Amino acid sequence: MPVLAEGYQRSSYTETHTWADRLGMPGALRWGFVGLLVFMIGDGVESGYLAPFLEGRGISATQVAFMITIYGVTAGVSAWASGAMSDLFGPRKVMWVGLVIWVVFQVLLLGVALPGNTYPLMVLCYGMRGFGYPLFAYGFLVWIAASTPQNRLGTAVGWFWFAFTGGLPTLGALMASVLIPRIGAFATLWAALVIVALGGLFVLIAVRERTGFSRLAPPDQKPMVTLAASLTILYKRPKIGIGAFCRAVNTSSEYGFLVVLPGFFTTTIGFTLNEWLHLLSVIFLSNIFFNLAFGVVGDKIGWRQTVTWVGGVGSAITCLAMYYVPTAVGNNMLICMLVGVFYGATLAGFVPLSALMPSLAPDAKGAAMSALNFGAGVSAFLGPLVVTLFFAPFGLGTVMWIYAGMYLLSAVLATTLKLDKEVEAEVVAGRANQGNPIGHLAGMAGGSLLGHPPALRVPREDDDVDLVLFDVGGTLYDDDCYAKAIRAAVHELRPQVSDTEFWAAYDASRDRGTVPLRESIADAFVGGDWRLVHETTMRLWDYPADALYPDVKHALAALSQHYKLGVVANSTDRVLEAMARDDISQYLTVVALAPQVGFEKPDRRLFDHALREAGVPASRAVFVGNRLDTDVRPARAIGMRSVWMLRGEAPPAPTALQLDEPDAVITSLIGLPVVLHRLTGTRANVLARTH
Repeated sequence: MPVLAEGYQRSSYTETHTWADRLGMPGALRWGFVGLLVFMIGDGVESGYLAPFLEGRGISATQVAFMITIYGVTAGVSAWASGAMSDLFGPRKVMWVGLVIWVVFQVLLLGVALPGNTYPLMVLCYGMRGFGYPLFAYGFLVWIAASTPQNRLGTAVGWFWFAFTGGLPTLGALMASVLIPRIGAFATLWAALVIVALGGLFVLIAVRERTGFSRLAPPDQKPMVTLAASLTILYKRPKIGIGAFCRAVNTSSEYGFLVVLPGFFTTTIGFTLNEWLHLLSVIFLSNIFFNLAFGVVGDKIGWRQTVTWVGGVGSAITCLAMYYVPTAVGNNMLICMLVGVFYGATLAGFVPLSALMPSLAPDAKGAAMSALNFGAGVSAFLGPLVVTLFFAPFGLGTVMWIYAGMYLLSAVLATTLKLDKEVEAEVVAGRANQGNPIGHLAGMAGGSLLGHPPALRVPREDDDVDLVLFDVGGTLYDDDCYAKAIRAAVHELRPQVSDTEFWAAYDASRDRGTVPLRESIADAFVGGDWRLVHETTMRLWDYPADALYPDVKHALAALSQHYKLGVVANSTDRVLEAMARDDISQYLTVVALAPQVGFEKPDRRLFDHALREAGVPASRAVFVGNRLDTDVRPARAIGMRSVWMLRGEAPPAPTALQLDEPDAVITSLIGLPVVLHRLTGTRANVLARTH
């Protein structure tokens, strides 16, 4: 039996998940996380030894700090621009630009500047290369934020930072410790270039999720407006500015440590360069695991609380420990590693900022992510700047206390990052036990036929639905639009046909539900010439302002917080204007219309097109439509789960055999969230009878 609107469910099989699904990683982006890890390993190879390497070539510590500070400035600008550029041109194009910049200026640095030992050229090449990695990495972060349902966003960004810090500097430093003794420090930098290129190309070729292929900003939004919005949002919405500051503080000590701690541990504490690189790997190996852990923890206990106490307060304590404990115990690798593990763990406490920031500005996620990325880039400048200004005159102890003070300030400010009540209600509900009702979403969806809001349910933690596709007529817009158009077409082609005759044939076609309406009408009145009926109907078909069903807008707004949404329909292109007019286009990730794609339902190629555009397999998609022949059956045939909407052209009194075909039956979109909850873990109803 199918799942009915008020809840009868047939027996089902367990859905087979990919390895990414089992790990809680967005499946459509899974290879992107792998490629990002490889890219960041290459980027991080130099992190633990570049400063002493340059000093060994006659560059002073102050000059090295200045060079890295300039790199931080360009990285900060690039990080800021990455969100706005992704909005305008699409994340994938931005990532391409970042990869090309990184490769080109690394070649110039290694091929020209370093061999000639020309310091100004080193600063120029290294500084320009700073534009590269933020465009690539943070472009991918915007891609994640744009394509991941909100209830899974914390975990998704946890995987991002897992991959990011897994490479920079964790596995990058470990790679350096392996390569340097074998091929030398300079050749290791060339090896890093190859690793970056391979990782970057792998992401851009392997990831086919379609959200990142196109611009995210509205079509009429201008480039300067988008770029300006990513700056003006910092003061127009103070919470976004505070969040950006917290993100800048987050890894500032990390970038500062990469300048000053190699000398501290190798000179003062007595470690060899390889021992320091191993220590650095252990520090940030812990960080990559805690990045993932605190993404999940933040989803459970609260993003703001995690940032405040673990990130701000915790990092202040462990930052000081990174100086005072080694000073006290000396060359004790085990103790230093333990301190480093705690330091890496507390840095991960800031991970929920990546989920918190777009939630603080749900109507301007791109600008909010630009602000977050700007903060991330500023940290690459802020950390070395503290070293440049205070290390020489005051010593390392003072530098450490400055970092600690910055962390405590970020903790105080993070307490103000409270979400709006409506967003907070949704997020809190999303942390509740599976099956609990969401009052906020119920309110958004409007009332039910009984005069009170329904209990809409949060997707379960094992949710295996990523995409919900809708037919247009009878699902979103009243089927009377099409019925009136086809009636007008018949009247134009055969004026002698009376209304009584037409509606009798119309009702009979609805009851059968086995032949497209245009064909049954053509058989009845136009000698079977359904193409003539179709062409005339398409010309007359329109969607007046009152055609949108009253449950649609609120339901789509609620569902879009958890799922990708799309349309697959045989409708005329004029529906695009209607959806824009009625303000529902904003909720749709993909729109596949027969006149544009070139195939009509029930042709599976129209459904396949929509799935490709969304980057979601059929097994993780649900189709909602009001016809068995063009909606339920073709969706079921390609492995999608199907929901039959009993309105419009659907028969007013379906038979038991008809009800057995779909996976669920509803009479209003108000019931859809409950059905989606109950369909979790089920397969498409392949056992239903074939008609």
